[in-house]
Amino acid sequence: MHEIDINLLVGGPQGGGIDSSANMINMAFSLAGYYIFGVREYHSNIKGRHSYIHLRIMRKRPGSLKYPVDIMVALDPDTLFEHMHDVSKNSKVIYDSAFEKFDLSQARMILPDTLARIKEELSKNNLPLNAAGVLEYYHSHGIKTISIPFDKVINENVPEGPSTRYYNTLGAGVTLALLGLDMDHAIAGIKYAFRKKPAVIEPNVKILNAAYDFVDKLGENIANLETYEAKPRMLLNGNDSVAIGKLMGGLRFQTYYPITPASDESNLLENHEEIEYLSEEAENLRKGGLVVVQTEDELAAVNMANGAALTGARSATATSGPGFSLMAEGISFAGMTEIPVVITFYQRGGPSTGLPTRNGQADLDFALNTGHGEFPKIVLSSGDMEECIYDAMKALNYAQKYQLPVIHLIDKTLANTMDLVPEIDVKKVKIEIPEYNNDENNYKRYSLNTSNGVSPYGVFGRDVFWMTGDEHDELGHVTEDPEIRDKMMEKRMKKLETAAMEIPLEDKAVLYGNKEADLTFVTWGSQKTLIMDLIDELKKENINANMLYLKMFEPFPSEFVESILGKSKTVIDVESNMTAQAAKAIRLNTGIKIDNYILKYNGRHMTIDEVLTATKNIIDGKSKMEVLKNGS
Repeated sequence: MHEIDINLLVGGPQGGGIDSSANMINMAFSLAGYYIFGVREYHSNIKGRHSYIHLRIMRKRPGSLKYPVDIMVALDPDTLFEHMHDVSKNSKVIYDSAFEKFDLSQARMILPDTLARIKEELSKNNLPLNAAGVLEYYHSHGIKTISIPFDKVINENVPEGPSTRYYNTLGAGVTLALLGLDMDHAIAGIKYAFRKKPAVIEPNVKILNAAYDFVDKLGENIANLETYEAKPRMLLNGNDSVAIGKLMGGLRFQTYYPITPASDESNLLENHEEIEYLSEEAENLRKGGLVVVQTEDELAAVNMANGAALTGARSATATSGPGFSLMAEGISFAGMTEIPVVITFYQRGGPSTGLPTRNGQADLDFALNTGHGEFPKIVLSSGDMEECIYDAMKALNYAQKYQLPVIHLIDKTLANTMDLVPEIDVKKVKIEIPEYNNDENNYKRYSLNTSNGVSPYGVFGRDVFWMTGDEHDELGHVTEDPEIRDKMMEKRMKKLETAAMEIPLEDKAVLYGNKEADLTFVTWGSQKTLIMDLIDELKKENINANMLYLKMFEPFPSEFVESILGKSKTVIDVESNMTAQAAKAIRLNTGIKIDNYILKYNGRHMTIDEVLTATKNIIDGKSKMEVLKNGS
């Protein structure tokens, strides 16, 4: 049987329905037994600028995206121009016939720099600077263009209301028909996508039928796709997954100030402030619920989370780069006062406001070195949906167990990746209860009588202690005594030694693939599943590769990393930043210098095709540094 590997791109204006179109396609294929993997790339303005969703559909679960795409759906004329190089021979481009009158002089929503490049490309090929020119470009490259009179088709089937309301459904329907997915699953996808708006299901099904009829009249040779039993799965993105993990991990209090791409997590939690816990053994928790507070700024957010944590509540906050900057003082305060708080840090393109809605992994150094002075913190990152869930649970455990701030890194690509998760094991991570004080008459919050650096936690409302951001003695009273200072510093930092010994190796770093492989990739975050797919691709070409995947950067798994890289023949570091920050962390902790790099810092997600090409260039000795450029 031919392996199904369908790559799609749906482009349109920000706020113009591309999400709905992609959701219809996603649900139709997932209900037909296929796996979906996708990333949403969106502009930082509220409405109008170009955005798109890049999807891959397979029978086996994909972990990466690739170009060129098989089908591109243009819900605006800008898509035709901005993605000229994302399609190739035998690709199909679906667009509204009204776009044929579009001239680049009308392109108010294409960024000036992008527009200049498009004009240069068309002029280089002696093509006019309009839709006719770009369509001729497609035809000359063997790309099939399918013109659909969107308004005519829609008005003939649903004359009521504005036709623009159904552009996304028509685009999705034509796509599903061209790919040969049966009508029943297409309708099921529509019904699921609009399940919360039952009144609009009937007209959208009419548009879907019209789309299938239109494609049938085109005379395209459509091979009917085989369908399969759809087992229970959850279509999640990274924001969803972290929120689910926090709920499963017993989160009681979450703060945030709105910022992209972190806000979606807190918005989801706000919708579930009254929650039913899965554990039958925790009946007393069922009435507890969850409190989510939108604060006036990020400094208030972290300090309010600190205050909630002092009561014994499992507490967290979520932010992105600029917000994390404001939180630095509150994180230092948590380090000094040994407050168990989780900061979920969604990385995006910087510096400053930078690329507010684009990807980045350039905040690793910042997370490791945030705050003033020296204090223990745990810094971990996730690379797929399941890890987002379980790591969010573990982060809450680490915070309480070791009484310190935990920084959980998620990059924007992972936050906005869509993936079908087969199952969640609710018993995989157990809620760990910290050691509480049992001597209420002699309580020392910062007791030095500890071998692991962790003093017994107080019972709020019963145990009396003092708290200050200044250095303090065991009771919490301010002191500048040099001997006490030394002991307190050593006590606090002892926690990292304890965590390093107690946290399992597989939660810090993992080697995927053959231990004796000739080629070792080093990566972290959202590149994880891409490199796993790449290892399989390289195997087809008799290239034996493995991956050293880093999950925890503080405490750092130095000995394990040394044992892997010390015997690797060729090592390639793969990151979405310019300065190879994970490789710097490796050199700092092990002394090992990595010589080969595949880096991307244009804010767009990595694709397997560009990483494959870059890898071959390094293997062939053509370069040691490859900078990736894909993405519009």
